[in-house]
Amino acid sequence: MRATIMYGAGDVRVETVPDPALQQPTDAIVRVVRACVCGSDLHPYHNMPA
Repeated sequence: MRATIMYGAGDVRVETVPDPALQQPTDAIVRVVRACVCGSDLHPYHNMPA
């Protein structure tokens, strides 16, 4: 599956990662069909340590 991964401030990449797997009987896998970015979501993008 495709995932957005933050490696550091200003370094965000979309990569292929393994599909999630259930590990506990109480686990769930959720499919996200739409998402958005809030202005406060950008704080880690600018300030995350490298």
